Amino acid sequence: MTTTLFPTTPLTKAEKDVAALAAAGLGLHTIAARRGMAPSTVKKHLHVLRSKLNCTGAPQHLLVHAILSAGQAPKPAALRPAPDVSPEQVRLWRALAAHRLAPDVGQAAGIGRYAVKRHTAHLLTAVGARDLTHLVILGHAWGQLTEANPALAHASEGDR
Repeated sequence: MTTTLFPTTPLTKAEKDVAALAAAGLGLHTIAARRGMAPSTVKKHLHVLRSKLNCTGAPQHLLVHAILSAGQAPKPAALRPAPDVSPEQVRLWRALAAHRLAPDVGQAAGIGRYAVKRHTAHLLTAVGARDLTHLVILGHAWGQLTEANPALAHASEGDR
């Protein structure tokens, strides 16, 4: 599953507010509490966001990547320096931000589908990320998931 970078229709103010909180890594109930909404209302906003960002059914980390890539939430702040990662790890990082299934991640990253879980665990440790959503947030904060990053451009040459 690959996401489109721009919504097909503009986001409402409420959707943008929910998108910003989701892109900060907050969960459904925390967003609901912060916005003074019922969790079911937040769930509906997240469903609409997925639809508008062309990532219907996507897990949280893919939605967060779509939100940040489309500029629908502020770029996360880098609270610490980016760690040194190899071009292969950058390629995996990008693949994890764009694809849902291990075979697709593996193909995009240039690794076997059965090695995706092991390589992902190593990347999470190397970066200091709690989970895939945090990995995507850190990737945007450090510029690892943008085309302007020279390491990313180098790492993705095999994908072109």
